[in-house]
Amino acid sequence: MSTQTLRITVGLKVTDNEAKSALEALQEKMGLRESVRDLAREELWEVDVEATTPDAARSTVESLVQRTNLFANPNKHRYEITAADESGSSAVLGTDEVAVLVSDRESTVGPSVLSAIRGTGVDDVVAVRKWTRWRVGLTQAPVKGDPAVVELIQRIGVATGRRDGLLSNPHSQVSRAILPWGEEKVLAA
Repeated sequence: MSTQTLRITVGLKVTDNEAKSALEALQEKMGLRESVRDLAREELWEVDVEATTPDAARSTVESLVQRTNLFANPNKHRYEITAADESGSSAVLGTDEVAVLVSDRESTVGPSVLSAIRGTGVDDVVAVRKWTRWRVGLTQAPVKGDPAVVELIQRIGVATGRRDGLLSNPHSQVSRAILPWGEEKVLAA
């Protein structure tokens, strides 16, 4: 048996008012209308499963998602399950998008969900982690090596004052940016 990591990406089927409000704040209050065209929010779950094959791990996770509401509510969410190695964090990004992954430093969500999974009789799930993934649509595709891209994402991704930053609080959260070409940058550790 080996540990297989699967990702469950969960998004709303309807308009996400939180993302809509955050986009307005970025464009209007932070003056980034010329740089940011769109913003989407998803939950990204990473589930580690002890399994003999990748298919067995996928079957375990698919069963959990379909039998429980721990990851997604079928009435309001859409979801996709992928293997971590087949879908790097940048796989769903367009050439003009950057992802900002945010998680609470001392989150109890993963351990709580793991405990609930164990309560269903499933013992081969060994770890669960949850991130909020903000997909930031830029008005222009970023250029690899351009320091202005990292500066813009840092300005968007990390709150440093009342008018600067939005997507993560560096005092209580960790965050990292995923650039379209797969490069990751730590925003707040």
